[in-house]
Amino acid sequence: MQASDPLLIGAVSLDTFLVFLFTLLAFLFLGNLIYMLLRRVLDGRISPGTAKWAAAILQYVVIIGGIYGSARHLLAFDLKAVATSLGILGIVVAASSSQVIQNILAGILITINRPVHLEEWIIVGERPTTGLCKVRDISFTTTILQGLDGGLILMPNSSIISSKVVNYSRGGLLEIQVSLSVPVATDLLRVREIALTVARDDPLILPNIGPAGQTRAQGLFDLPYIRRLRADRPALTQFEPTVFISSVSDGWIKLTMRAWITKIPRKDEIASRYLREILRCLQAEEIPVRAEIS
Repeated sequence: MQASDPLLIGAVSLDTFLVFLFTLLAFLFLGNLIYMLLRRVLDGRISPGTAKWAAAILQYVVIIGGIYGSARHLLAFDLKAVATSLGILGIVVAASSSQVIQNILAGILITINRPVHLEEWIIVGERPTTGLCKVRDISFTTTILQGLDGGLILMPNSSIISSKVVNYSRGGLLEIQVSLSVPVATDLLRVREIALTVARDDPLILPNIGPAGQTRAQGLFDLPYIRRLRADRPALTQFEPTVFISSVSDGWIKLTMRAWITKIPRKDEIASRYLREILRCLQAEEIPVRAEIS
């Protein structure tokens, strides 16, 4: 009785074809591992963007080189076998999750359109939002953000493309709001004067941030993506602190102070210090007050 011929795909046996598939997956895993290890070595030594692209290039070289070597030595470049293997992988990916494909396409769009860069401060989403976060990494499928509390947020790339993204690093400025309530009989002009004086005396609140800080902040308005949005060149005087009445209830008037800062990650610290100094001045003049930070 004759032994049956081995099952062939093109001119390649089924066993060799399966070995090729597992080798392909191994090189995909190896490429991702090399990316993570190289990022760990380079981060802190060179700029985050350079580290990311150097690691990504080496990752792709390993993956493409692995595919080429495997196709050459295992499949002998049999076109039918190579096409079949790639087709099977495509079917597996598509069947496993359509979200994977969406995230990969979104990752490509992020690379081309560059709505966010590494180390930028952004907020993603409507409700709930991510809160103020720094962009730590952008891969094919996932963008990694780090919040002010230190937590890492793994955001699918499709969410970056489909959600509202507020980029504070591109604008260079961030608004802080401090609210307080005083009795209706209080001299509101005096409260307003105190709030504005405290803001003007703070070296981290615009526009009185020192000559060097003013030069850096004014230079933000000359960046290409800002100048493309408006014809005029705004001045820092447009970001003077303001005080307005936001509500009146139960014998108390609620005032809201708005100010702008350039030290985005220090938002809570600056707002807290601003409020604390206002309270100190009001208490020194024996003005009853209730306060909050928004």
